[in-house]
Amino acid sequence: MTINLLAVVAMVSYALVSPSGGQVQSAPKPEPVRPAAKKPAVAPRATAEAGPCHVGVIPIAGDLFMVEKFGPLKFLDKYTRTSVAAWALDDLVVSRVRAAALGISVRRVPYTPEELRSGGRQKQNPWFYRAEADVKGFVQFLAPKIRCDRYLVVHRHGGTQREYGIGISQYPYGGPVHLFAMMLIRIYDGRTFELIKEAPALMTEDTYIERMTHNFLGGPSMKLDPAMFPEKPAEVVNNTVLRAGVRTMLIKSLDKTLPALLQRPTSPSSR
Repeated sequence: MTINLLAVVAMVSYALVSPSGGQVQSAPKPEPVRPAAKKPAVAPRATAEAGPCHVGVIPIAGDLFMVEKFGPLKFLDKYTRTSVAAWALDDLVVSRVRAAALGISVRRVPYTPEELRSGGRQKQNPWFYRAEADVKGFVQFLAPKIRCDRYLVVHRHGGTQREYGIGISQYPYGGPVHLFAMMLIRIYDGRTFELIKEAPALMTEDTYIERMTHNFLGGPSMKLDPAMFPEKPAEVVNNTVLRAGVRTMLIKSLDKTLPALLQRPTSPSSR
């Protein structure tokens, strides 16, 4: 699709109007039409897209935004979901993986909402539910679309408190309001589908001091003025402050966490 669009742009028509009707000066004028020569420059990109895939990215981050209003007791908590698909957060995730994987072929693995709901999911005992089993099953389900050496999944995750995924929370009795963006990164072997590495995406070092001073929620978050808490969840998608805050936290946390995860272990023979 990209090649077709570029080809259309390259084939620009020129209206040649000569003020001197009898002069033969229209012959050299086709020179400007040579932008068509730019076509070969597109070929390497097409080859790269069709070539081997080192890392297949499966982003499951950004369509849902949680509006969480906590009560004095957990069973009084109120949770509302709203769509922020217009923020294109999954596209942002893929761009950060590409930025962290310089020199490595990175391709996005596509999926539909229907596939996300049921693809590869196996029946589990609800008393012993394991989210990692569903994630692994989803990777195996999508793998035939694009065969890659490794698959990298970025999905919503919970911190150390009640917050989960991407959203905003309000604590009771005039408590603080937090904007948060908590992701977990998992990397799977492209042949065996065994989990190679996993880590939460953090903006700070995962130490006791950092958790007590800057990372109270156990993941990327920022304190907001209580007035920023949306009265209606539908207002979230058009709120530029919330959008910018979430994007900033995703960029910082992914840029800090991805490079170490993408690094392959050095074999003793190469030292």
